Amino acid sequence: MQRTIKLKTFLPHPPEKVWLALTDAKVLGKWFMENDIEPKLYHDFTFHMAPQKGWDGITHCQITALELNKHIAYTYRGEATGEKSLACAGIHSDTANKLTKGIFAKLDTVLSFTLEPTCGGTILLMNHSGYKGLTLVIISLIMQMGWKKQLRKKLPKVLEQL
Repeated sequence: MQRTIKLKTFLPHPPEKVWLALTDAKVLGKWFMENDIEPKLYHDFTFHMAPQKGWDGITHCQITALELNKHIAYTYRGEATGEKSLACAGIHSDTANKLTKGIFAKLDTVLSFTLEPTCGGTILLMNHSGYKGLTLVIISLIMQMGWKKQLRKKLPKVLEQL
């Protein structure tokens, strides 16, 4: 059993502006997580969040594909817990906490973004692949909610401010 999160969103901004939001550490940190990304092939970097139960707050990454203003992919590795997934998705619910309590697995996934110029802006395609096994498939369902929030609410607000 495996799953890939696939999301597509339209952003009314040119690809160069969207690219900046994906590859500039300060801008990426405003809508996603603090990080030390540099858009260089094979660059190792980390994302940082406040530690959650069962997770040290660090996601380890390495850029594996890079095409300026068009595509970036990187490994996305760390701990996967129910609590972390809920925190990333912005879900604060006692019921959700009870349902996900004790869910824990190693996360070894690949995150990719593809930008397609279109009339009036950019279509952003996001794939987050590598969720294997029942536990990670469940975590991917929660993380998908978080990705929707990030790409459809937080990212557009940051792009408006650039």
